[in-house]
Amino acid sequence: MATATTLSLIPSEPLQSICSIPLVPVSSSSFFAGGTPLWAHKKFISISVSSSSQFSKKISARRFGRLVVAAAADYYSTLGVPKSATGKEIKAAYRRLARQYHPDVNKEPGATEKFKEISAAYEVLSDDKKRALYDQYGEAGVKSAVGGQAGAYTTNPFDLFETFFGPSMGFPGMDTTGFGSRRRSTVTKGEDLRYDITLDFSAAIFGTEKEFELSHLETCEVCAGTGAKAGSKMRICSTCGGRGQVMRTEQTPFGMFSQVSICPNCGGDGEMISEYCRKCSGDGRVRVKKDIKVKIPPGVSKGSILRVAGEGDAGPKGAPSGDLFVYLDIEEVPEIQRDGINLYSTVSISYLDAILGTVVKVKTVEGLTDLQIPSGTQPGDVLVLARKGAPKLNRPSIRGDHLFTVKVSIPKRISAQERELLEELASLNNAPGNRPKTRPKVQQKTESVQSEINSATEKIEEPEQENDLWKSLKDLAGSVANGALKWLRDNL
Repeated sequence: MATATTLSLIPSEPLQSICSIPLVPVSSSSFFAGGTPLWAHKKFISISVSSSSQFSKKISARRFGRLVVAAAADYYSTLGVPKSATGKEIKAAYRRLARQYHPDVNKEPGATEKFKEISAAYEVLSDDKKRALYDQYGEAGVKSAVGGQAGAYTTNPFDLFETFFGPSMGFPGMDTTGFGSRRRSTVTKGEDLRYDITLDFSAAIFGTEKEFELSHLETCEVCAGTGAKAGSKMRICSTCGGRGQVMRTEQTPFGMFSQVSICPNCGGDGEMISEYCRKCSGDGRVRVKKDIKVKIPPGVSKGSILRVAGEGDAGPKGAPSGDLFVYLDIEEVPEIQRDGINLYSTVSISYLDAILGTVVKVKTVEGLTDLQIPSGTQPGDVLVLARKGAPKLNRPSIRGDHLFTVKVSIPKRISAQERELLEELASLNNAPGNRPKTRPKVQQKTESVQSEINSATEKIEEPEQENDLWKSLKDLAGSVANGALKWLRDNL
């Protein structure tokens, strides 16, 4: 448990002599009280001094060789009661003086120191054992038995005051957060928990519901988080006396050094459980397994965190539970990459489809979809399927696009027939002055047909055999040859 520590340095008060008789220093060894040397006359003397708190104290000093012994202040005089005062009278005197000199009410200089003196006097005189030691040995006897050594626990004067007058310190309308306010009971929220979930790609796009089993701490139903057995009573912490705080006081050359911290025994509660609950063994919480259903909104991405309020561990002593944080991871799809609300893919087509255009099937988050490839598509062109991307988180009406980058596939090997057709296509695209060295086979076929027709015509034109029949055949052959040539030009 974290410990809140308050450090305060309490300097000792210098003594101011108001005696008019001459004083001489004690030879070679002087007695120091809080860093201030005391001076003594050669003979037994009585010195009346006053502190910064304006209380009249009597200090008796006597020289025994080289030692000067000083007596403590009178606690009875501090409270204004006789030594024969009863506990009731001492308590009444403390109530009256503490309310009068509390620093939250009395702003006069020295009121804080006087309030501390009143509290210290009451702490001793209200305890029968401490009072007996004080009556017999004075203040030194009380310190040696209780708080003189380092590490002793001492009552915080403001805690003592609050014990009498409550958190408001008995002053209506007072700001209890000011100087002198004591420990407040704080509520410690339960621990937060983390759970990791992996979603498939489409579930992250369109959203889904996930149900899983979670192990966490819940408030014990038997004791309602108190940790105590039903019907048992709480007991006051013996270490802090029910205040929830302890003070460690150390004597240093500069004065008393005090450190206020939370009581290590009760953890600041001021009370201890006398009989523990059997179900939770006094912890107030039990570990249980619970089915948790989480709704995944559409548009989540890798690294998104969902907060489920109140599903963490229950807080101690019935305090509120922590939260559950669900961390999301998304399975990757090789064909589709995501960047924000847009999706990206690559589509491969042949060079003929790129030239002539076609329609291909592509994979999207909604399944297979037709993608129109326009004729003349170039490698690296981007084709868009609008509103086929991911929705915007918390705004599903806004949806991104699916973009396809075109990749044209060029074959490394082709058949002989494909090569002939490509060469013919290349010849048609070449300029007149940039013709290939080898004549195209279409031209060779055309010249061969023309040669055969010319040979047949020469035979028909022999002078000695010319008649009307042969003339008709000649005309027919010429007509067929011209038609064939025209057809070849139009179709090749």
